[in-house]
Amino acid sequence: MRILILLTAAGIGLATGLFLLHPEDPDRRNAFMHETAPLKMGVLPPEDGVTLALIDKGPASAPHVLLVTDVTPQSITGLDLTAQGLTSEVEFFQVIEQIGLDRLRTLASVPSTGETSFPLVSHPYTDLLPAAGTASRHIASGTNFPEHQEETQAQSVFNFPKFGAATPPVTTVSVTEHELLDYEVEICARFDRDIKSVEDFDQARKGFFLCGDFSDRAALMRLIDPDNLDSGKGFSDAKSGPDHFPSGGVFVVPRDWRRFVETERLTTSVNGEPRQDTRAGDMILSFRDLVEKILADTTEARFLYQSRYWHLVEDARIAQGQVLMSGTAEGVIFMPPSLRQILRGSFRYVIDGHVLKGRTPYQAVVETFLNEERKSYRFLQPGDRVSHRSSHMGMISALVVQATIGE
Repeated sequence: MRILILLTAAGIGLATGLFLLHPEDPDRRNAFMHETAPLKMGVLPPEDGVTLALIDKGPASAPHVLLVTDVTPQSITGLDLTAQGLTSEVEFFQVIEQIGLDRLRTLASVPSTGETSFPLVSHPYTDLLPAAGTASRHIASGTNFPEHQEETQAQSVFNFPKFGAATPPVTTVSVTEHELLDYEVEICARFDRDIKSVEDFDQARKGFFLCGDFSDRAALMRLIDPDNLDSGKGFSDAKSGPDHFPSGGVFVVPRDWRRFVETERLTTSVNGEPRQDTRAGDMILSFRDLVEKILADTTEARFLYQSRYWHLVEDARIAQGQVLMSGTAEGVIFMPPSLRQILRGSFRYVIDGHVLKGRTPYQAVVETFLNEERKSYRFLQPGDRVSHRSSHMGMISALVVQATIGE
């Protein structure tokens, strides 16, 4: 009997050891649903909305505003409103105010009638400026798509401030050897006025554009409060920075914003391989719901960023020009630690004497997890190209580059 007990104990020990020593699959990946038909890019018909873009004319000239009539994966085409003397403005909502929606719709419909009363010009995406505008503080949304909520094991939608000016649709994003860089594709919105109430949102003119949201999952894992995601702790630090917010260059002002969001398709690919594919209408909270949630959370400076606590928004309002982000769908790189990784981290906590170093078991598990994830090379690496595309908001192309010393 004693021999049997010893053999059983030895077997359990061996099995446990093999279980702990067995590495994670470096190719493990969150599943995502994708549509069988390829994404078709274009513009809304003029009767359904107006599409604008801002063309970079170089440091010696002011940008030109383009009334967009066609969008392809390589370029956009339209009427240069500035060159034709139709506007002196560069902010999209001011352009609409100056020219008028009805006239813009008429101008956009001319190519389809066969008339040639004005010349059309084409521009590559490298000529476009960010549709997000110039604001450097935005409102991000977490786990606002059901499948992404499930793959991250979150329980509810939450918001947090994101810091950093938007970069153009063709851009770079840097990564250090210590980071775990992840992607997200989102639909973003901004408004023609300050939003202090849901009624302001209802009355506001709304513009939508494609945006990306890059994250350092290592920073997030070290700072996050796993028992209270709504605190936003870790998210602002992980997702803010000078190149973590690429913006598409195509700005859509739809006649029916709900219908537009409901059907707009968003995709992500990395080096040509599909990673995300969703309809914006799958959002758990609509943009109106998000506004209501944000405006109910304006009194307390509770969002940690760079060792300082911030309000979600200032002066109890979503400021004109500030971007509201939708959150992302399933298919990101990040996956929570597996049972094997948790057990290995707990084992390291005991063996490596982390208790004597003042670390908690949670910190030991996190560091073990992060070390393994870095060695797997699952996350974005220098040379990777991340592409986001949409049905009517153009595309984003971001090349991952090695961070230079001092960044």
